Amino acid sequence: MNGHDHHRDSGQAENTKPNYTLRRLKFAAAIIGFVSSVTLLFTWRTADSQAATILVSVIYLLTGLWLTIRFAPRD
Repeated sequence: MNGHDHHRDSGQAENTKPNYTLRRLKFAAAIIGFVSSVTLLFTWRTADSQAATILVSVIYLLTGLWLTIRFAPRD
């Protein structure tokens, strides 16, 4: 018994298909957020708005972390 067998015993339907449209939308949003936040961090001079800089940095870190976890090996 491997670590993934407990999903079959939990009463979930085995024939449910993953929602690929939702996956694609989440992935597209993460890529757009990551690329735009990187672009803003490197090009945007926000000496007068520290809150905006922090917000862009948080978006960059969260989307980067999500993409890293999303494409990490599943061993």
